[in-house]
Amino acid sequence: MMTKNDIDFRVRNLLFVDLETTGLNPDIHEIIEVGCLLVNGKNLKVISEYSAKIKPKHINTATPKAIEVPGYIPLLWENAKSEEEVLGDLVRLAPNAIVVGWKVDFDWWFLEHAFERHRISYDFDYHLIDVIPLAYAYFRKREGINGLGLRRVAAYFKIKMEEQHDALGDIKGTYKVFKKLMSIYDKKN
Repeated sequence: MMTKNDIDFRVRNLLFVDLETTGLNPDIHEIIEVGCLLVNGKNLKVISEYSAKIKPKHINTATPKAIEVPGYIPLLWENAKSEEEVLGDLVRLAPNAIVVGWKVDFDWWFLEHAFERHRISYDFDYHLIDVIPLAYAYFRKREGINGLGLRRVAAYFKIKMEEQHDALGDIKGTYKVFKKLMSIYDKKN
């Protein structure tokens, strides 16, 4: 009997995910924004995109810097969705997908806590792909860049990103850097 773990990774879709949160601890802080791109794992073409603001329930626990980064102001989050609704959207968007991101373990840590808190089952692949080690491998012996921040790496590849952090904009930048690195690695093989 074939299980979901028997699916060849090459045919799985990739779910590029970026979150904005109210802090660094998923036990006390919340997800306030999600940006996703569902990408075909074979040809790396975008299938769909998704973004949503999530209405925080405990904004009083937010760290000022964390909510400053995405430009949180209550008026902009007035019509935001509930966390549970957004999590359900993600589950329906990308069954069996491999989750990809820039420092993806941080985003996955928050998502896992949220799925558990709401008792929502998901069937994403258990592997995660972090784009930072791919960038590290590429830049390890190259001059001209001295950090592995998303904006710095994107600028090196002449990928334009907005100054204001937002989940969808950041994940689009991550996707473009990933695609560029994959094209470089593909040429070498």
